[in-house]
Amino acid sequence: METLYKWRVQETGRHGRMRWRIVRSPMTEETARFWAANNNKIIERIDVPAALKGTARPAPGIAAGVVVKAQS
Repeated sequence: METLYKWRVQETGRHGRMRWRIVRSPMTEETARFWAANNNKIIERIDVPAALKGTARPAPGIAAGVVVKAQS
Protein backbone atom coordinates (compact mmCIF):
# COMPACT_ATOMS: atom_id res chain seq x y z
CA MET A 1 0.00 0.00 0.00
CA GLU A 2 1.29 3.45 -0.89
CA THR A 3 1.73 6.17 1.71
CA LEU A 4 -0.95 8.86 1.80
CA TYR A 5 0.17 12.42 2.52
CA LYS A 6 -1.61 15.63 3.40
CA TRP A 7 -1.23 18.44 0.86
CA ARG A 8 -1.73 22.16 0.59
CA VAL A 9 -2.52 24.00 -2.63
CA GLN A 10 -1.85 27.61 -3.57
CA GLU A 11 -4.95 29.51 -4.71
CA THR A 12 -6.12 33.06 -5.31
CA GLY A 13 -8.54 34.39 -2.70
CA ARG A 14 -11.56 36.64 -3.22
CA HIS A 15 -9.47 39.80 -3.17
CA GLY A 16 -6.80 38.49 -5.54
CA ARG A 17 -4.31 37.59 -2.83
CA MET A 18 -2.45 34.29 -2.93
CA ARG A 19 -3.20 31.91 -0.07
CA TRP A 20 -2.54 28.28 0.86
CA ARG A 21 -5.46 25.90 1.40
CA ILE A 22 -5.22 22.42 2.96
CA VAL A 23 -6.58 19.68 0.69
CA ARG A 24 -9.11 17.64 2.65
CA SER A 25 -8.44 14.20 1.22
CA PRO A 26 -4.97 12.66 1.64
CA MET A 27 -3.35 11.54 -1.63
CA THR A 28 -0.30 9.64 -2.78
CA GLU A 29 2.61 11.54 -4.30
CA GLU A 30 1.73 10.46 -7.84
CA THR A 31 -1.98 11.27 -7.54
CA ALA A 32 -1.31 14.72 -6.08
CA ARG A 33 1.18 15.65 -8.82
CA PHE A 34 -1.25 14.44 -11.49
CA TRP A 35 -4.13 16.43 -9.94
CA ALA A 36 -2.02 19.59 -9.69
CA ALA A 37 -0.83 19.34 -13.29
CA ASN A 38 -4.37 18.87 -14.62
CA ASN A 39 -5.76 21.78 -12.57
CA ASN A 40 -2.83 24.18 -13.12
CA LYS A 41 -2.22 24.47 -9.36
CA ILE A 42 0.89 24.70 -7.23
CA ILE A 43 0.81 21.94 -4.63
CA GLU A 44 3.06 21.24 -1.65
CA ARG A 45 3.28 18.18 0.55
CA ILE A 46 2.96 18.56 4.29
CA ASP A 47 5.83 16.58 5.83
CA VAL A 48 3.90 14.13 8.00
CA PRO A 49 2.05 11.23 6.32
CA ALA A 50 -1.71 11.34 6.98
CA ALA A 51 -1.66 7.79 8.40
CA LEU A 52 0.74 8.85 11.20
CA LYS A 53 -1.32 11.83 12.36
CA GLY A 54 -2.74 11.27 15.84
CA THR A 55 -6.03 12.45 17.22
CA ALA A 56 -6.46 16.16 17.77
CA ARG A 57 -5.45 17.40 21.20
CA PRO A 58 -6.54 20.66 22.82
CA ALA A 59 -4.00 23.47 22.90
CA PRO A 60 -2.05 23.79 26.17
CA GLY A 61 -3.52 27.23 26.93
CA ILE A 62 -7.07 25.96 26.55
CA ALA A 63 -6.47 22.98 28.84
CA ALA A 64 -4.85 25.21 31.47
CA GLY A 65 -7.81 27.59 31.33
CA VAL A 66 -10.22 24.75 32.09
CA VAL A 67 -8.13 23.64 35.09
CA VAL A 68 -7.99 27.18 36.53
CA LYS A 69 -11.75 27.57 36.19
CA ALA A 70 -12.36 24.19 37.85
CA GLN A 71 -10.22 25.16 40.89
CA SER A 72 -11.80 28.56 41.54
